[in-house]
Amino acid sequence: MPSLNQIFFGPPGTGKTYATVEATLQILDQPFLVKNAGSRSALKARFDELLAASDVRFVTFHQSFSYEDFVEGLRATTDEQGQIRYEVVSGVFKSLCESIASELSGKYRAFKVGDRYGTGYKVIRANDYIIELEKPKGKNFGLAMSLLNALADDVSQGVLSVNDLSTGNWEEKLPNSTYDPYLVKGYRNIVPVLIEHMLSKRNEDFRTAEVVQSERSKVLIIDEINRGNVSRIFGELITLIEPSKRAGASEALEVTLPYSKERFSIPSNIHLIGTMNTSDRSLAALDIALRRRFTFIEVPPNPELLEDIEVDGIAIDELLSVMNQRIAVLLDQDHCLGHAYFMPLESDPTLERLAGIFREQILPLLQEYFFEDWQRIQWVLNDQRKAPENRFLIQPSQDLSE
Repeated sequence: MPSLNQIFFGPPGTGKTYATVEATLQILDQPFLVKNAGSRSALKARFDELLAASDVRFVTFHQSFSYEDFVEGLRATTDEQGQIRYEVVSGVFKSLCESIASELSGKYRAFKVGDRYGTGYKVIRANDYIIELEKPKGKNFGLAMSLLNALADDVSQGVLSVNDLSTGNWEEKLPNSTYDPYLVKGYRNIVPVLIEHMLSKRNEDFRTAEVVQSERSKVLIIDEINRGNVSRIFGELITLIEPSKRAGASEALEVTLPYSKERFSIPSNIHLIGTMNTSDRSLAALDIALRRRFTFIEVPPNPELLEDIEVDGIAIDELLSVMNQRIAVLLDQDHCLGHAYFMPLESDPTLERLAGIFREQILPLLQEYFFEDWQRIQWVLNDQRKAPENRFLIQPSQDLSE
């Protein structure tokens, strides 16, 4: 079973983002992955289908990416009178979690049309916002689900009892309550019955929902996860992403979000897949809280993928291996070159294409790695052993007599 939280890490050009496609299908459609393991085009097409269906979301972290983009924030809007209003807008991660919650709520609502409670109260409408009942004498009335959920929470947490709702003692226990006294007192013969049913249904549906959730997973891919301020982006959710803290787990937790004031927990079928470029920031420098909650999968350079490519007598797999050995000695393994830079040679194994790869990609990268220390760059390229006309780097001659 794939880990709920995993990060693919390695130097640039090793195929980390490429690997997220197979990792996603391993979670969402393993039979398809097994059947089409040798066809990259088929796997990518299936991945795109899941992306279009919103079963997969893709986001890239950067320095400007914030908690408000990831979880929730305020957005200014203008109403019909031209007045500025601020509304809470869900970020990419919260909206993904909400999509699962909405799918489950449609299947596991506590009340269904036609159900009867108490002395003959009949449900004539029920959704996530309101339950409308028909009294035994034929008149209708409605109760907000937000009120019933809040009362059910108080009872489940021991703040109130069902008997308190029946007798009216709830006002003494909650003197500063914002509950509408008329709604609670006026329907004390039916509200306690509804609360008892909701609590029993919660326990029953929680177990059922766990089974459904395991079959209906969703994936959030976070590219370049170490480029953002992870602690600031995740905020209090850094604790909730732990498998043991997910909804339905043995030590499940929920938090109250700062803008919406909603209670929030992370479903157990949300998978997080990150990619991390080790040349940008070392693994040791990554937030410790994040490292503890993710499993790390190394994606090193793979010269074997280039072993069939030869350009003008140059074995490209050996070329990459030797260059990476030198980089590892002169710098470290986190800055090795990935095989992906040389993959275009598979379809165009020409000296011109190889020269273009070095000129436009490899040399600029080495300049950045070694802070324009040209001697080290020459060592990586083995320029010091070449004839001047064959070197990558040419040192201009200076005539001091002029």
